[in-house]
Amino acid sequence: MADLVSQRMMKNLLTKRAGGARVVTENVGVLKAIETVPQIASVDSDNYYKEPVTIEYYIPKESRFAHQVKYLYIELIDPVPKNDNQTLIANHFKELSEPIDLMKVMDDFPQYLVKMLDYLSPQMAIIENLSRNIQDGLGGEHEAFRRALYTCEVLRKFEPAIVSLEIVGDYTTYNINWLIRKLNSLKMEFSLEDPTVEYLMMRYRQKAEERGETIPERFEILSQIFLDQAFPMDDEDFADLEATN
Repeated sequence: MADLVSQRMMKNLLTKRAGGARVVTENVGVLKAIETVPQIASVDSDNYYKEPVTIEYYIPKESRFAHQVKYLYIELIDPVPKNDNQTLIANHFKELSEPIDLMKVMDDFPQYLVKMLDYLSPQMAIIENLSRNIQDGLGGEHEAFRRALYTCEVLRKFEPAIVSLEIVGDYTTYNINWLIRKLNSLKMEFSLEDPTVEYLMMRYRQKAEERGETIPERFEILSQIFLDQAFPMDDEDFADLEATN
């Protein structure tokens, strides 16, 4: 854990500006030395979500702020089925090499139809929209994959739900990961909501802990800057952080 960026170090890297934004003012050399794109990008880039992070730092000699964009790569961690129903459905769609389409689940597994309809009725219009976009994407309309990804972000706000817990598993996470990989392979540009990016970061951190891996310093620095920009602390929060350090 000694290699990880401590909270105290991050406080030194980031300082408060008017309006609640944060900007790097110390250890500029460390930040400028961070490679724009990590080495992993040339090895297995499709299995990562790429988030641009703008670093802003002050140049005293020129009395101005400068900007650099670095790319935070977040490894995609797939959910693991937790019961026989989830395993059956997960294996079915993995064999098809497709996202989990709930409309198709109800067609292919009629034993779940009644229960799924009972619980999914409030979100059925969104689920039908997702199904259309998935099928359009698989049919060759690649732009539909991007729409499907954004629809999954909407559906994730309704989770966890009975259908996912008891029948289909964490289909929104599975689909988000599947669609990110597909869009990466197609070289298509897309951008996720900040809470979704934070969620992917959390899943990676949990998996890294399970694997006993040390999280790279580059990830620690850029992820903290991203979070600070996406979810800026107010004066009271910042005071609390300083008090703890």
